[in-house]
Amino acid sequence: MEYGNFLRLMLRYKKINEDISELYDIGIDLLEGKYKLSDNIHKLFETSIESVYGKEGLDWVTWFIFENDWGTKDWSLNPTYDKETGKIIQGDANEVVYGAVDKDGNPIAYSFESLYELLEKDYKLLNINSTK
Repeated sequence: MEYGNFLRLMLRYKKINEDISELYDIGIDLLEGKYKLSDNIHKLFETSIESVYGKEGLDWVTWFIFENDWGTKDWSLNPTYDKETGKIIQGDANEVVYGAVDKDGNPIAYSFESLYELLEKDYKLLNINSTK
């Protein structure tokens, strides 16, 4: 998937979710009931991502949206734990903290672009049935 298409897909999904939330706030429920439009939109989005990046790629996108608040979460407010001891690590107050890092300690999936790079590098499915 080209980055422009990926970004449009992500931003459109974000906007739809914001609109559904605003409608819910004024009494229009698209989450439950006979017409669960929110579920259908979510399934369509998941299918779009999973068809290109597989289940694990979709897991990263879901983490980015819900756990990383679309790349806006301030992870410095959360305690960091040492993997060996399980004790809280007190970092430098000026240090930027990321929610996910690769095996070398480099931050990943902290922005739309970095999420896209991770997906393209590690999760892109090869389309062996493709003809040119």
